[in-house]
Amino acid sequence: MSSLPLLLPYRGAPVYIIADVHANLPALQAVLDSIPPSADIVCAGDLLGYYTEPNEVCQLLRERKVHCIKGNHDKYVLGELSYSDSRESKYRIQSTRESLTDENLKWLSSLPDALELRFSTDEKSTPVDTALYVAHGSPHNAEEYIYKDTEIGFAWPDAMDYLVLGHTHHPMQRPAGAGIIVNPGSVGQARDRIPGACYASIDAHSRTVEFFRANYDIDAYKNRLREAGIQEAMIEILSRTA
Repeated sequence: MSSLPLLLPYRGAPVYIIADVHANLPALQAVLDSIPPSADIVCAGDLLGYYTEPNEVCQLLRERKVHCIKGNHDKYVLGELSYSDSRESKYRIQSTRESLTDENLKWLSSLPDALELRFSTDEKSTPVDTALYVAHGSPHNAEEYIYKDTEIGFAWPDAMDYLVLGHTHHPMQRPAGAGIIVNPGSVGQARDRIPGACYASIDAHSRTVEFFRANYDIDAYKNRLREAGIQEAMIEILSRTA
């Protein structure tokens, strides 16, 4: 958890939200290419795991100055959370850990577990008008799943308008507590049976949320994953529609 809120300047544009990249470089590239270069971007964790380009994904996120937090898979890589050995062939945590450069490992380790962002909705206004709290699973548990019908058992973060979460790989917007929960869906492994790379935006001025899907060459990427020996179920989920 960050000790101080991150204050974002007014840009007259939405803040873009991504999550669950899972080392899928072409999906991340497609999303970033779809977002204006000057926009603020927030990532709700799970940069790594499942797929094959952890260093390239870390580097691209760093170059684009994306405000990232750790997800459960990132914590597995860092040894901050444990996971069942039976899931290694699916998660690819050990191979990810071994392939990360020291520089990217250090950067990953430096990321907070959660992030508080505050920004103004007006170029001339002094007070902070909108506040986001970004976590992965839930505010206090990176492995908790919050779906549209999940009963909320955690306290709403103080004075937050939006709670941004990842982890489920399902796009979602729902009222809860004193504000709105937004999950942008997954960049790297969408699970809502609509192929493509999911992301979202929050417009602080109009208080609106918009969801997007960026296309990339999934068939070509699936072929590359097969050549790399990735588990077939993790390949087929990328194009699943039923």
